[in-house]
Amino acid sequence: MIKSIKIRDFAIIKNTEFNFHSGLNIITGETGSGKSVVATAISLALGSRADATFIRHGSNKAYIEMDASFDGVDYKITREITSNGKNQCKINGNGVPLGRLVSLAEKHAQIHGQFDNTSLLDPETHIDLLDTFGGRDVLLAYREYSNAYDKFTRLKNDYNALVSSIKEDRAKSDYYSYAIDEIDQANLVVNEDDELEERMNFLQNAEGITQGLAAAYEYLSGGDVSADSLLGSAVSSLGNISGFTDELSSLAQDLDNVSINLGEAITSLKDILDSSNFSPSELDQTMERLSLIDSLKKKYGNTIPEILKYRDELNDKIDKVENFDAEKDRLKEDLEESRSLLYDAAKHLTSARVSTGKSLSKSVVKQLSQLNFKDADLEVRIEPLKSPTPKGMDEVELFITTNKGEPLKPLAKVASGGEVSRIMLAIKAITAEFESISTLIFDEVDTGISGVTASIVGDKLKELGTNHQVISITHLPQIAAKGDHNYRIYKESDEAETFTFVEELKGEDKVREIARLLGGVKITEATLENARELIEQ
Repeated sequence: MIKSIKIRDFAIIKNTEFNFHSGLNIITGETGSGKSVVATAISLALGSRADATFIRHGSNKAYIEMDASFDGVDYKITREITSNGKNQCKINGNGVPLGRLVSLAEKHAQIHGQFDNTSLLDPETHIDLLDTFGGRDVLLAYREYSNAYDKFTRLKNDYNALVSSIKEDRAKSDYYSYAIDEIDQANLVVNEDDELEERMNFLQNAEGITQGLAAAYEYLSGGDVSADSLLGSAVSSLGNISGFTDELSSLAQDLDNVSINLGEAITSLKDILDSSNFSPSELDQTMERLSLIDSLKKKYGNTIPEILKYRDELNDKIDKVENFDAEKDRLKEDLEESRSLLYDAAKHLTSARVSTGKSLSKSVVKQLSQLNFKDADLEVRIEPLKSPTPKGMDEVELFITTNKGEPLKPLAKVASGGEVSRIMLAIKAITAEFESISTLIFDEVDTGISGVTASIVGDKLKELGTNHQVISITHLPQIAAKGDHNYRIYKESDEAETFTFVEELKGEDKVREIARLLGGVKITEATLENARELIEQ
């Protein structure tokens, strides 16, 4: 549920904050007081898109903060809109993409207003409505169909790719064979180009390297004044006196270690010198091999692994050409088998939808009757499609009549604005449980209704509030009187600015607000009594 919201520098709201509660929360206010602004702010906190036009005049940014608890987890959601068009979204202090907020919010809260109701008039949405109502039975059938559809689509794509590529592969088969032979004859070894580069660098500088090695060896071990002999004398001299102090003993040991390491270095130098045979022919061979590898890289890949991978891909293409007929027959057989399974799954899904459609019709008609559509009738019509789609092979559309004696017609062609609001409310009363939505927000759900119908709609909202948090923005006293918690939006102005505030109403304040909705500016004792009667009903 939504626990609280703070709104700052947003449209005509300077700074306001208030708490929401479980049950039915009703927001009222005079025309132009900012009811739609509050609804928009809530919508933004739940992930709708924003732009700089929402920022209050004279400010450089707008800020909305919502505290909510979804599935027992607390969330602090913030939206910040700046005048330069940048839009910052955070969840629990961490910046997140807007899509993540939408993904979180749409599972737990829904906003329904005049714009949202238009989706009910779009037949494309009716199949989703039916599947939602169908619950587990439709879900299992849909999963069966979806798996079959995915497999069929994959096999169809594989078959089409095979057929479309074979002509080109056949035309290029001679080239493929030539490239494979050229790569195979090179006997490439992974990383050999790096080793060859290193060897070539050595061979190109072999003379200087040999001279340097020889000089180093001479300095270290040649003659009586070599480093080896000098270090040996030092070790001997220090060894004679090492027993006098611990410091001398340690120093003698360190110098002895140096002598050992030097001996090993001299041995290594000698081994390298002995193996450093410079051969001009080896340099030529190395350069020739590198030239061959570079030539293959220009044709088939930037690295040896890429060249070898390309060769394997060409081998696969040649195998495909050579085995095309057999592979085509195999894929075609698999495709036909998959098509048969798909159509069987589609029939099962259609059957589940037909059964669900009958139940949905009865449930909606019952709800509509409770919403003062005494003679309403609704039918879920399911027509077959010629080819499979991701959602099945059914075209679903709601047909309705709200008056006795009139034929069923498409919902989009017969419902007025007020009727659509009530039909949407009837459907939401049914589907909210299946969707596991904790918070339902209705913006002006009372459009186009009045009198007894308004009172009935209020009762339906209150009924929804027993299992959900319901937030409803309304201008009708019959609906406002049903609120478990009531709020008033009002404006105040000074010489320079207009400010909008939201206050929670208690006791007589609620009565006076209902009376205002009943009687306008002048509130009499009779109006107050009527308000109390509405609240007590």
